[in-house]
Amino acid sequence: MQKSVRYNEGHALYLAFLARKEGTKRGFLSKKAAEASRWHEKWFALYQNVLFYFEGEQSGRPAGMYLLEGCSCERALAPPRAGAGPGGARDALDKQVGKTELT
Repeated sequence: MQKSVRYNEGHALYLAFLARKEGTKRGFLSKKAAEASRWHEKWFALYQNVLFYFEGEQSGRPAGMYLLEGCSCERALAPPRAGAGPGGARDALDKQVGKTELT
């Protein structure tokens, strides 16, 4: 049975601050937009079981957050980049590393 979680904006902002400063993992990931099948690069920070995302690396306020209880992550192939020529170094790196999509 899933337990409910209660938090307010102050809690979320404090946890986001900790995630940016002391998070286990921090960096850019591609997030798939819900309304379209487009990918947007966001800056993510993981703190305990909460994954925060920000509009950019310098953003102080999170754009959103995911509670990772009961979630699974899987690697997805990197989306094709607009304007990237075939065989580009960044393209090859993306294909090798892949992107993460939360489900």
